[in-house]
Amino acid sequence: MSTESFEEQFESVFRESLHRLIGFLITAGARRVDAEDAVQMAFIELANAWDSVTHPVAWVRRVSFRMWTKITAKNRLYDLHDGLPESTQPDSSDDLVEKSQVVLFLRRLPPLQQTVMAFAYDGCSPVETAEATGMSTVNVRQNLHRARANLARILKAEGIC
Repeated sequence: MSTESFEEQFESVFRESLHRLIGFLITAGARRVDAEDAVQMAFIELANAWDSVTHPVAWVRRVSFRMWTKITAKNRLYDLHDGLPESTQPDSSDDLVEKSQVVLFLRRLPPLQQTVMAFAYDGCSPVETAEATGMSTVNVRQNLHRARANLARILKAEGIC
């Protein structure tokens, strides 16, 4: 039994995982604001389920992804003003993740391929990705194969490899 209190353990997981999880969702295709909302909601759920969670980082990643998919589905209903800017002020909170070459290339993939590549990029196995997304492991592997082939074509067309 750990001598750390719940608060100390939770805070440690939060500090170590927050930015990586936001970056993971951005890599998967989320807007920064949606990624932040999804991760915050997942950490609230983690706090409520703490005693029953054995692997909090993997758990909160899976729940963050599911929260983001719910946010995305809800946003589609209200996306009538997609062409309008979110704010009149420039957003200076852009993270390096959003501007990285990896994210720029992954955003050129179909959404499902982008999603499975984001999980792979974050270090998840196809089994973990299947569990988190609700897809079959075979489907995850097929989409990873297609995504890698598409990325190879993209990189070749860009003269990178």
